[in-house]
Amino acid sequence: MKKLNTGSIIVGKLPEGCMLCQQGAKTVLFVTGLCTRRCFYCPLGLDRKGVDVIYVNERKVRKYKDIINEAVKMDALGTGLTGGDPLLTPGRTIKLIKLLKENMGSDHHVHLYTTGTVKSLQVYRKLVQAGLDEIRFHPSRKDWSVLKQVRKIIDIPFGGEIPVIPGHAKEAIEFLKFMDEIGADFVNLNELEFSDTNSLNLLQRGLKLAAGSYAAVEGSLEEGIKILRWGEENTGLNLHLCPVSVKDKVQTRLRFYRTAVNVAEPYETVTDEGTLITLRVEGSRSELMQLIH
Repeated sequence: MKKLNTGSIIVGKLPEGCMLCQQGAKTVLFVTGLCTRRCFYCPLGLDRKGVDVIYVNERKVRKYKDIINEAVKMDALGTGLTGGDPLLTPGRTIKLIKLLKENMGSDHHVHLYTTGTVKSLQVYRKLVQAGLDEIRFHPSRKDWSVLKQVRKIIDIPFGGEIPVIPGHAKEAIEFLKFMDEIGADFVNLNELEFSDTNSLNLLQRGLKLAAGSYAAVEGSLEEGIKILRWGEENTGLNLHLCPVSVKDKVQTRLRFYRTAVNVAEPYETVTDEGTLITLRVEGSRSELMQLIH
């Protein structure tokens, strides 16, 4: 087990999708807010939760070319497809994978998050045929059998991604056991976080904000470390514990920085936070001419 400079804690190696994400090199493509799960900790805002909308890097998509424009603007090396559950709109998701590969290049890395509620094996085959590079599941227990079947038919990096809920280490360990048994490549554990929409649900369950944090749930990171230790000793999985701070202070900031570097004018300066400092001089034409001369 080791801690990376970003703050992530890993056993083995990071999935490629995570490596690019921690460089700020991944476009975040929200494919749809539709989802059959009703997780009490879902952090999605009301403008997305259960709504069939598309966003790219927090910008609402009106035309598919908006997605490519955003990826080009930040010189993206990959894209993460998320939701909701992108597989509830399988035709759209497959089309978006092809669109990204055709416009950004075949080496543009595309990973996808899904719940495992979609059982059609043909859908998973088509994802791979379209160019999907990596898949991550956040399943309920009743859908574990779907993962087992999918693992048998696709040969791309295959993993799980779940939040660490304090007091539920036993369930997380059972998931690690299962993923190891079916030959998964990795499992990502995310520090549980408060959001505007899930805060009441978390508080009602006795969960609290961690001291010194604006979003992390108290005890989640510590429990994640215990689960990682168990996984290191008992499985062959690559494991990654991702703190809330990595998402906002590393991934998002670096994504802003990449974009700012690409769009900055010669008279603008890019800050370490990815914002732009610009000089604006106002005055009449004669006043400006006097300044120049």
